[in-house]
Amino acid sequence: MFVAASATVTWSSVTDRYYFVQRATNLAQPLVFSLLQSNLVGLPGTTTFTDTSAPPNGPAFYRIGVGQ
Repeated sequence: MFVAASATVTWSSVTDRYYFVQRATNLAQPLVFSLLQSNLVGLPGTTTFTDTSAPPNGPAFYRIGVGQ
């Protein structure tokens, strides 16, 4: 039976910005991050994203980017 893994990422945010979330499964060079979501509207205080396809048996490293 396969059980889907998930991970929730929360970061400080502001309302006049858009954010994107990327994920890598290791930090070896060269770094390879995959885009999970873009154009996330910033909320006052913090914004949260749930990665519903997180690796079930391995590490996951997240990077948040900001635009206007």
